[in-house]
Amino acid sequence: MVVPVSARLDCPLCGAVVVDGVDDIAPGACPQCGARYEGGEGSAPDAVAAALTAFGADALDPAHVTDAVFRLSPAESTACGVAITSDARDDFYRWWLFVRTGPDGDPVAVLASL
Repeated sequence: MVVPVSARLDCPLCGAVVVDGVDDIAPGACPQCGARYEGGEGSAPDAVAAALTAFGADALDPAHVTDAVFRLSPAESTACGVAITSDARDDFYRWWLFVRTGPDGDPVAVLASL
């Protein structure tokens, strides 16, 4: 018997509810600030590695990016447009990397600036 999982994801950059009440969260964008989110893995480093691949930023070191993002204060995250957060769900949560790309739409440039 498959038990449905209720998951919720809030944007760490603007506080908007991105996803709520679904069985599985898919990568996408925040409906309020437009930040793209990728990851969905069981650990923060794995989520960052998956997000870097999805963003086309494979040349960046996932360990460096993970460390840099966790060193940011909430105000610094908002200012530079990068944050990591976990979702809330009935079972083990997953981690997501949010990147606000701005008008140029390039997450690699934002991540490389860390």
